[in-house]
Amino acid sequence: MPSAIAIEETKSIPRRSRRFPVGLLIVGLAILGAVIYLVYANTQASAAYYLTVKELRQCTSCNTRSVRVSGNVQAGSIVKDEKTNTLRFTIVEGGQTLQVVYSGVVPDIFKDGVQVVVEGHYTGSDPFQAQTLLAKCPSKFQTGTPTP
Repeated sequence: MPSAIAIEETKSIPRRSRRFPVGLLIVGLAILGAVIYLVYANTQASAAYYLTVKELRQCTSCNTRSVRVSGNVQAGSIVKDEKTNTLRFTIVEGGQTLQVVYSGVVPDIFKDGVQVVVEGHYTGSDPFQAQTLLAKCPSKFQTGTPTP
């Protein structure tokens, strides 16, 4: 059993309350803010709006950002300039046409009638300056019933 003197000594010693370090809180909030900003800035830099040809023609603010447009390559519209490695073609979507200029690697399946997605900048008048050209693969799967 503890003596009366030992009990009185423990009562007279004030207990310090444990406080959370303010400096650590500030550093943690700064790091969290930096991570949120980097995620937001990176998302905005790589974001591209997906529009139809008709929507692109009506867009007034599309000249300030990157956009994606989808359509089918119009038959007979593909012109390749070997000297400048430039490809010119027209895409058709919903009765609307859009002339496209592209420099870069052309997908193997790119030809008349194939569905493409172009990403780039539009100044408000033709041609659309494409920086990316993607050709969609036609589906090789067909519906049908198995024969016994």
